[in-house]
Amino acid sequence: MWWIIVLLYVTFDLNYFIRSIFTFVTIALSRRNNKLTDIITTYGICSTHDVDIFLNHMNNARFLRELDFARYQWYGRCQFWSKLASNGGAVMQGATIIRYRKMLPLFQPFRVETKLVWWDEKSIFFEHMFISWPDGFVRSVAISRQMASSVNVIQFMQQFEECHSRPRQPEEIRHWLEAVAVSSQQLRMEL
Repeated sequence: MWWIIVLLYVTFDLNYFIRSIFTFVTIALSRRNNKLTDIITTYGICSTHDVDIFLNHMNNARFLRELDFARYQWYGRCQFWSKLASNGGAVMQGATIIRYRKMLPLFQPFRVETKLVWWDEKSIFFEHMFISWPDGFVRSVAISRQMASSVNVIQFMQQFEECHSRPRQPEEIRHWLEAVAVSSQQLRMEL
């Protein structure tokens, strides 16, 4: 029997699947009537599974994985997934930009605060802040773009009272989208 567990552990990233199940259970058990404009907080600790080759701080890729779980919490607790799916839509990760300010040490507890900051016809944009405990220092800031399929996001957001008026586009998102457009144009010219 133990060899089956070892085989599964080697073949699949069991930690990811266990964490996903735990995340979906906590969503089901938590208050799920948050507004889309609420800040949704998730909690974690930098474990030995998260560290880089020097074994002393969180690996850059693990920050991105934590964003997955933070978004799952936001989608579930705001009931965004279910409403989007009932309208025939879906979302997927489109892009992420992240700025690392200070390393997150091994065994350091932290929270990720996820906030919806803007949307356009095709996407919603989140700001995620990694904040260490107990000092409250912002270790990293990320912006993620979630691409929607089969719906016009601006029209879809109108069903949420708190989203009747779209906020101003943050300057960093405007610059980021300009850089993405330049990159896309260069790739098209190369092809």
